[in-house]
Amino acid sequence: MPKVTGCITATFTEAGGQTRLSDRYHAYPLKIAKAFPFDHGQLGVYIMDSSPGIMGGDEYVLDWRFGENTNVYITNQSYTKVHPARGEGMEASAAQPSRQQQKLILQSGSYVEYMPEPLMLYKDAILYTSTEVHMEPSSVLIYSDMVCPGRTHRGELFHYEKYQNQLTVLYGGEMIYCSRQRVLPAEQKLNALGSWAGYTHMGSLSVFSDRVDASFVESLRDYIDQWQSTAALTQEGPIEPAVPLYYGVSRTYKYGLVLSVVGHKIYQIQSLLDEAWQFIRQQLFAKTALHVRK
Repeated sequence: MPKVTGCITATFTEAGGQTRLSDRYHAYPLKIAKAFPFDHGQLGVYIMDSSPGIMGGDEYVLDWRFGENTNVYITNQSYTKVHPARGEGMEASAAQPSRQQQKLILQSGSYVEYMPEPLMLYKDAILYTSTEVHMEPSSVLIYSDMVCPGRTHRGELFHYEKYQNQLTVLYGGEMIYCSRQRVLPAEQKLNALGSWAGYTHMGSLSVFSDRVDASFVESLRDYIDQWQSTAALTQEGPIEPAVPLYYGVSRTYKYGLVLSVVGHKIYQIQSLLDEAWQFIRQQLFAKTALHVRK
């Protein structure tokens, strides 16, 4: 399997209350498909992958730079699919892991929402991801992450070989958050308490801003509790009473919070994270609801 390095480098600047994509470079199979002006000066950016997904041995590198007072929303067009690290019958030693590296640099006053579609790990996939964030004071980052255990409609459930993920955030040069996750389905007891405990899908929504404090974290918890209870009772929402979501909200060391959720259906997790995101936009940053079409 040939190695393909997909690359995106993008720089955003602000002028007259409008954000624009001032410089960009991309290498196959990645590209910025389109940039759309949203309301209130925000720029919507769509990442496109023209390949079937991240193949074994591929490496994607993304470098984002957000100038002062920029306002950017970034997403991709569809799930990120991670293909097997080796072909049928190949030895484990011949595996070719897939890799993705990202760097986000946010200058003062920038507001960034990074909301990709879920990640799907195919049978025998190996993926290493690393995201490094550098924030100047008064900048804001809302960052979403969702992972599926495989193509469940084909019977793939934790049939991937390895998933390793790291997110590091520095604010004003000080590390305020670092998370590391390492999943080896064949070696770990995924059904044990303290591990996946029978759940299959996971997602998170992280907010990094000096506006985050203990009272807001509590208000977010209360809102999610009320939303899930109402959805389950009326059965009008996406939550099935027999298959509840399990979630929690925690503060980071400084200037941030992380909402983590696990469940059995990715669309349920997406719905909960979307509700939380809209609440955060409106209550913490006085922004109107944003509904993005794809």
